[in-house]
Amino acid sequence: MPTENPYLLFDVPGGQLAFGDGDLDIWAEHLAWCYRMMGIPDGSTIAVQDYGSSPISFLGSSLLMPGLGRGVAERFDGRFICLDASAERVTLTPALLAQLSVDALVIREDVLELLSAELRKKGFADLAQRTMKTIVVFGDEPPALNPVRLQPSRHFMHVESALLLAPQCVKCDCFHLREGFYEVDGRMIRNLRLAAPPYYLSRGELFRPSHCAAGIHDWCIGWSPRGRGI
Repeated sequence: MPTENPYLLFDVPGGQLAFGDGDLDIWAEHLAWCYRMMGIPDGSTIAVQDYGSSPISFLGSSLLMPGLGRGVAERFDGRFICLDASAERVTLTPALLAQLSVDALVIREDVLELLSAELRKKGFADLAQRTMKTIVVFGDEPPALNPVRLQPSRHFMHVESALLLAPQCVKCDCFHLREGFYEVDGRMIRNLRLAAPPYYLSRGELFRPSHCAAGIHDWCIGWSPRGRGI
């Protein structure tokens, strides 16, 4: 499903993603839906520790991305703080969290251990757990359980090459594939709203619609306690 006259092109592992006029707003609206599914209310201050090339970052506000009409901040009537995921920047995050009131920190799984160590070093780990939600973003491989790390409130599945965003629901703990946005055929998941290759779910269990009242028409992805590690 190629995009005619693409507005933006992104290089991702295995190829390119193309976005036409208005596509970024479709993706930003879906990202805002994901945050609400994970229990983040409107008016929140959301900080994201990720690279600027990630949609988790650049969809945060129209101030960050040309061609984006309304990002997450505008849709939430809240604030968005973009934090780079380089090691140097992660070590500065505890000082920022000590000065700003952050409702939710969304962080890449591969820098969570570094941030956890920095928070413990500065004596801020317990306060961070009490004052904000921590949402850990992973790809198609669930993160391993590590008791010494900052324990997340939720996890967030993000497979960029397939434009797949699946939030961990506050009600059922599974990862919702939003009705009207994704189609499930066997273990193949297709994006119905944006041009992207299909994604084959190699692990995990698929639950049919009606599994969860929070999204009665959504398919859901779940992992067994032994296999998911989260």
